[in-house]
Amino acid sequence: MQYLEKYRYQAVNLSLAALEGVIFLLCVLPFPGDLLYDYGEMHARLVFEQGQYWRLITSIFLHAGVEHLGSNLLMQVMLGGPAERNLGHIRYFIVFMASGICGNLLSAAWDYRIGVFRYSVGASGAIFGVMGVVVVMVIMGRKQVKQGTSLMVRAGLALFYSVYSGFASPNTDNAAHIGGLITGLLLGALFLSRRDEIDLRDLR
Repeated sequence: MQYLEKYRYQAVNLSLAALEGVIFLLCVLPFPGDLLYDYGEMHARLVFEQGQYWRLITSIFLHAGVEHLGSNLLMQVMLGGPAERNLGHIRYFIVFMASGICGNLLSAAWDYRIGVFRYSVGASGAIFGVMGVVVVMVIMGRKQVKQGTSLMVRAGLALFYSVYSGFASPNTDNAAHIGGLITGLLLGALFLSRRDEIDLRDLR
């Protein structure tokens, strides 16, 4: 119990990660895997022309393969804990879901803009939102960072690399990443603006 207690502050983050893992295991099976993808993947025309708005949410919890799931969960576990510690459980959940949904909305808008419609899945938009919160945390808590510490530089490089790697991969939904990141930055600034002190212990 004492071992689990230290992870209690990120209960929502770990629960969401576990849910993503369980859903992926179900997706590996012929049933209900095919059904989950058929009715859960994000597709702009199915959402806005056929009213299947649930896809804005369900697609967040679906992943295209083990590598896709693994890379997303790694980033989520690394960034989600510090974010949830500062935001609290409810606000962290709001950031995660809102970033994922807004990422899907921007992705849909981009598909309509270029006239190319693709199915997409993954929590990366939500995770980029969490990354946005962490960036706000580092900026707001910069006075706590000792001179010579590389935290600010590392945060900037991590953000740059994440955005760059998305554009370097032809199969990556960059619009969803950008939409999630912007949402996370805005919500992070809003939710953390009244905090007297930002807790950066997990990032040092």
